[in-house]
Amino acid sequence: MPSAQAELFPSPQPDLFGDPAPAAPAYVVPYPIAVNTLRRTLEMLQAAEVWPWDADMKAARMERNVPKMLAVLPPDEAADWRRRIEAEAARLDA
Repeated sequence: MPSAQAELFPSPQPDLFGDPAPAAPAYVVPYPIAVNTLRRTLEMLQAAEVWPWDADMKAARMERNVPKMLAVLPPDEAADWRRRIEAEAARLDA
């Protein structure tokens, strides 16, 4: 007797693991918002004598938000912002 049998009744539920739906486009931060966010971050760092955030907020801003904002900019502009922000971060770390 064969181990595989044809289904006698079609399944009323469609295949749950069939072709995936097309992915929705990812959100891209608009250029003006990226520049304003970077400007505010840099101004806050320049005005501070010590890090203005606790360790978790520092990680969120410096390791996640800043790179996300820099990714929106043209490479030469992103490099300039990165250099300026890294200089302030090095000053605060010292």
